[in-house]
Amino acid sequence: METGSSDDDLYKDDPSHPIPYVFNCDIEAVLKDGGADLSIVIASPLGSDTRSLKRLLKKIETYLQFICSEGFRTESGIPTAENTRIVVHIHKKSDPAILRALSQCHEWVVDNNAKLVVEYL
Repeated sequence: METGSSDDDLYKDDPSHPIPYVFNCDIEAVLKDGGADLSIVIASPLGSDTRSLKRLLKKIETYLQFICSEGFRTESGIPTAENTRIVVHIHKKSDPAILRALSQCHEWVVDNNAKLVVEYL
């Protein structure tokens, strides 16, 4: 018998977690001149445990997949790092390791035609 959780369990909806819905866009604001701001809202402190980190990275990946989709282009035009942002609104008492992990995601996001911005709630 295998122990531990599968990816399905790791990423399933969990309203009690600071990132409750990994595969949903929290807030999308389509910009008038093209592009969009896609927000991730982390309203309670996020720990640096493996599950929380993986949920955060999967959510960013989900946003990047959307940004690279035809649906995004139809709604928002051609994404660039100048007109498309992923804005992580994070609780100020989140573990500093999460902020360090986010700082390592900037190039990944730029390589996928967006800019990563981190703001405290």
